Amino acid sequence: MSDEQETHEAATGDKPETAVGEAAPSKPDSPETGPKEWWDDPRLPWRHKPTRADIACYTWIAILGVYAIVMLPLRPLLLANPPLSAVINGGRTSVVATGAWIEVNGGPIILYWAAVTLSIVKFDWVYWWAGKLWGHAILETFTGRSKMSKRRAEIVLKFTHRYETLAVIATYLPLPLPMALIYAAVGASGMRLRKFLIIDIITAAVMQAGYLAIGWWIGEPAVRIVRIYADYSMYVTFGVLGVMLATWWWRRSRTKRSA
Repeated sequence: MSDEQETHEAATGDKPETAVGEAAPSKPDSPETGPKEWWDDPRLPWRHKPTRADIACYTWIAILGVYAIVMLPLRPLLLANPPLSAVINGGRTSVVATGAWIEVNGGPIILYWAAVTLSIVKFDWVYWWAGKLWGHAILETFTGRSKMSKRRAEIVLKFTHRYETLAVIATYLPLPLPMALIYAAVGASGMRLRKFLIIDIITAAVMQAGYLAIGWWIGEPAVRIVRIYADYSMYVTFGVLGVMLATWWWRRSRTKRSA
């Protein structure tokens, strides 16, 4: 055997041979291809492992979602008692009805005014906080991922970035504006919490005073309407519940058919 053959065998003798058709040993999964963590979901607002603040804020948003669902069928029932309804949800209709109720029955209007003002602003800081924590990502979580939803979020962002203070004030006008989106957008744009709360509370106080004054001016006719409504409020509540259940059943059936 020549020296060249011995050198070639020595160089290749230690290497394992792979038979034809035999798969090469697989490499261990890299972190990129491994299983995702529970928080690594594009539907969630964060783009990192959530901190305590992330979990706390997201929990508050979930609580507000449940609160809104629970209150939806209860609002017609609560409106039969205007002061109670106004103190709980601070809605325009209930505040106007409360103004009329005070004009007929009397009561400390200043205390009612303070109560209905605090009632309508009580959860606004949660949406500001969400925008502060997660930036523009929370807008996609609120609106969805469709093209129309993204377009809507872009319009809100442009408006709030250009007119921060005016955007917060506009949410109290009788217009179909996305309050949660606007508050999250001003939080994402960098508005400080102190400034946000000052604008929010002052605007709410002025608008709630106006709605109370409208009810006070209407007086007894509004109270009579509320009393008539109270006689049928239970039926309205059952009607709302029926619509909610029918909508849930329809969406569930549609999801099963598409699966």
